[in-house]
Amino acid sequence: MRTKSVLLLLLALGCGLVAAIGVKQVLATKDQATASPTVEMQAIVVAAEDIAMGDPVKIEQIKLEDWPKSKIPEGALFKAEEAEGRRTKTKIYKGSPILDDQLLAKGAVDAGAAPWIPKGYRVVSVKVDAVSGSASMLRPSDRVDVVVHFPANPNKGIPKDYTRTILQNVRVFAVDDKYILTEDEKTKKSLPAKTVSLLVTPEQAEVITAASELGQIRLVMRGLGDNDPVNTRGVDPSELLGRPSMGGDPEKEVLPSETPSGSADEFAQFLVSQQKPGPQVMRVSSSSSENRETWSIRLLMGPRVNDITLERESGASNEETGTLWRVVSAEGMSDAPPQVDLPLPELPPEELPPPRGSDQ
Repeated sequence: MRTKSVLLLLLALGCGLVAAIGVKQVLATKDQATASPTVEMQAIVVAAEDIAMGDPVKIEQIKLEDWPKSKIPEGALFKAEEAEGRRTKTKIYKGSPILDDQLLAKGAVDAGAAPWIPKGYRVVSVKVDAVSGSASMLRPSDRVDVVVHFPANPNKGIPKDYTRTILQNVRVFAVDDKYILTEDEKTKKSLPAKTVSLLVTPEQAEVITAASELGQIRLVMRGLGDNDPVNTRGVDPSELLGRPSMGGDPEKEVLPSETPSGSADEFAQFLVSQQKPGPQVMRVSSSSSENRETWSIRLLMGPRVNDITLERESGASNEETGTLWRVVSAEGMSDAPPQVDLPLPELPPEELPPPRGSDQ
């Protein structure tokens, strides 16, 4: 009876110890959760779908979304009414916050081109035609180089004709009055233009203005992503008379998805170079006598050089197989038969080499 009481006492003590440890762990976890800082959130206006540039914002295109206060960008809107009905200055992508600077003023239909000009830049227009304006292929946001031809005018400090590139990698801001293309205009292959407006710095605007007064401007279209400057020294028309002609490079004039045309030829040349060279025949000389004619040739088979002498009777020929020649000697070819009839075509006299021992 005594032993049983002791066991029950020990069991009770063990259960109490386990319970105490569990309560302690729960309290420690609660203290840690209370001590961890909470992230303060705030709802802002974000795009629920892509919104095209120039379109009015519709209520179904936006939504309120909680963002950490520390991550909210400057100029964010906090009420849907602040964005509804306002036109966008640029394309707004799905999930991105809508900023006040991205929208025109409330009720404004179009504020003109001024809102689209970046700070510190200017827009200057130049007259173009189908040739000087890259054959009407230019569209807003394309990149061009500005090339000017200066005709000789000593009164204005230009002693002779000269052509040079004055600006490179300049963005096309507008074609005529189109700085934003409609959906119909985007599908057109070309935009006939009389003027092209360029986005430049104030210093570049001065350069273009001076060049347009002194010479003839031509816009040279750049490829997409080709932003590297090129150093050119200009062209003096008098140099064109003695300057070598310059051709294109087909290996470089390919799209990124295409394979250069020369790569297949280079691989084929590599395969040919790995093949074992076949026999090559070199004519050496020929001689003739009253009753027979001889012909000496040199046969190249890899590193081996074999001299072979052929002989035929004068006038001996066959209409079907041509002239019959016999091998009378073959130095370096131990396995060659001493007498073999070889049908060879009759060569014109002007193609025959001079007889052996002649002075020619």
